[in-house]
Amino acid sequence: MYRKIAAVSIILFALQHIIRIIYSLGYHLQFYQHYPGACYEVNGIDFGAGDFDITQDGMTFITSGWNMNIFSDSFQDYYHKNDITGAIYLLRVRGNGSTPMKLNIISSDALFKLDSFRPRGISVYPNMSTGKHILFVVNHPPKEVNRVEKFEFDPLNSVLHHIKSYTSDKLRLVYDIQALGEDSFYATNILYENKVRFFMILELFSLMPWSSVVHYKEETGFHDVLTGLTSTSGIFLSGCGTYVYVLLCMSSEVRVYTRHKDHTLVLQQVYPLLSHPDNGLVDPVTGDLYIGTHPIAYQFINHLDRPNKFKAASQVLQLRTKDGLIVAVTELFYDDGDLISGSSTAVVYNKSLIVGSTVDKLILCQLNIPV
Repeated sequence: MYRKIAAVSIILFALQHIIRIIYSLGYHLQFYQHYPGACYEVNGIDFGAGDFDITQDGMTFITSGWNMNIFSDSFQDYYHKNDITGAIYLLRVRGNGSTPMKLNIISSDALFKLDSFRPRGISVYPNMSTGKHILFVVNHPPKEVNRVEKFEFDPLNSVLHHIKSYTSDKLRLVYDIQALGEDSFYATNILYENKVRFFMILELFSLMPWSSVVHYKEETGFHDVLTGLTSTSGIFLSGCGTYVYVLLCMSSEVRVYTRHKDHTLVLQQVYPLLSHPDNGLVDPVTGDLYIGTHPIAYQFINHLDRPNKFKAASQVLQLRTKDGLIVAVTELFYDDGDLISGSSTAVVYNKSLIVGSTVDKLILCQLNIPV
């Protein structure tokens, strides 16, 4: 009798979990396309503007050419047949006519190899007096451990000097990074498993709470500051440095933490989005958050499997904040995948909305609405 009850309970638990996952994939959803103004594709970036960070004078550093071991064989075939390579671009936002420039990378570190550079998350620690900004970039070299790369931008020659590679067993499947100083940052692990694709997918869709946020400081090294999360994607810091925003992709939520002097994080708010957040940035003036999301998840999964065949809906949300906490959400942008597929991150600068994508385009939109 007890065995039957236990068996039925397990089956019902598994069934409700499967239904929950299928529901979250968005087969039932319908959205209506709208833009905040005229939008156009930024020419010059061929395969993805997965993440970017922007300085106060509009210099936008963009990662492109992302790849991970978790991606399918069909994606890998597409990646290699099109000779896609990892790169960092610089875009100076000046309205219509802005053109990105691919930055040359100079390295004397044998650990860093340009031909295996697969960048994703990026964060800039700016030096506005000299222009020699420090860039931290998440790197997924094929069949190697995930790393964080440190670069210094040379403004006179517009090149990046590779300074250092950070590795640790705390860096599992790293997704995003937030600079805190010249040798200090937070990094998110979207998954714990980082070698076997089957177990990666199993962990992701079973919503295992194995994601984490780690902190690095040169004096103390790596240590966990948050554990027990599910599919942690983006992380970013408020302009005042007091609040840290962490995106949970499969859980469709934003978590707001206060940051203490020892870099520990204390939860203040859990805000549901009803969409799958990827990454974003904080407006340094208003404190609002701009997030690129995947509103119809199954489309994005298909798009990652065969980028040349399937399109994915793109959405940008503006999260209004007060005293660091989220108080309201506005959908600024929605596209069914014709203009841009798989939006990953976004920000507003100088009356322009900049939207990046995981493996598609970079677009700019004029803002003809109040934000």
